[in-house]
Amino acid sequence: MKRTRKFLALFSVALVAVMVMGIASVGAAAAKPRMAIVFATGGLGDKSFNDSAYEGMKRAEKNLGIEFDQAEPQAVAEYESLLMRFAQTCKYDLIISIGFDQADALQVVSGRFPNQKFAIVDTAVDAPNVASYVYKEAERGFVVGAVAGLMTAKAGDPRIVSDKQIVGVIGGMDIPLIRANVAGYIAGAKYVNPKVEVKYAYVGHWADPAKCKEMANAMLDEGVDVLWLAAGRSGLGGIKAAEERNRYAIGADSDQGYLAPENMLTNGMKLVDNTVYMAIEAVLKDEFKPGINMLGLNEGALGYSESLVPADIIADVDKLAAKVASGELEIPEDVDQVEPWLKAQGK
Repeated sequence: MKRTRKFLALFSVALVAVMVMGIASVGAAAAKPRMAIVFATGGLGDKSFNDSAYEGMKRAEKNLGIEFDQAEPQAVAEYESLLMRFAQTCKYDLIISIGFDQADALQVVSGRFPNQKFAIVDTAVDAPNVASYVYKEAERGFVVGAVAGLMTAKAGDPRIVSDKQIVGVIGGMDIPLIRANVAGYIAGAKYVNPKVEVKYAYVGHWADPAKCKEMANAMLDEGVDVLWLAAGRSGLGGIKAAEERNRYAIGADSDQGYLAPENMLTNGMKLVDNTVYMAIEAVLKDEFKPGINMLGLNEGALGYSESLVPADIIADVDKLAAKVASGELEIPEDVDQVEPWLKAQGK
């Protein structure tokens, strides 16, 4: 009987040890870094801004060993409840908001959860637990505008059908960050080609390709040879119009060349994937930095793709981009600032 009790006692100790080890291993698995992301209302499949952010999350999943949850709101009114739902769990190392129109919602939610780290991409939220990643939008506009301005003056290209030297840009919304892109585009085009005319318009929506296509066709009818679509999912309609009319399109945010291989001149790159990855990596390295993190050409966060751009134009634009990155050229942030800026540059 004593030997039996001794065996049972040893068995119990062993069983407890196994259970403790099992609990420890579950705890280790639960300790895997976990992130959450709330996309902009355009949703995944925009082949632009949201898809780029998603690529950043997937890269972090692969390279940094994180797990993540995601939400795709259909309307701005959903932002606050989605952010609140993630924050209430208290299980995320970082919650990321994608897009300028999440600012109000994040301001509220970050105040209610002061110990939760948040990041927002494309605008700033003034809170001690929010890292804001803001782009020097006009710099990106400037380089693609320079490409467009030089390209429309080239003779002999079947996609340059007008001799009027007209380029265009269609933005998603008439808001400061898009106006900065438009201002940069106008400034870049006119800086390299004072004869160029620049047309611009706004869709009023991030996810209305049909309306954008209609607007694009109207611009093409007016002689626009190179058209930048800085309009999220809406821009897909403009790209289609340029392809159907055999004109040049310029993509936005991601490399959209595969959408129209013979007509995508370049892409105004906003490397949101790199920004998302950077934000996650900062948290994992205990280098989370609340406040405004300003990103531009110099930080490798903005730029343009070479795509179909001729080598001589690439050489000229790269020289201009270097001047912008160094601060030698400071690009105007709004359309009404462009003409005074050009005069100051002697253009």
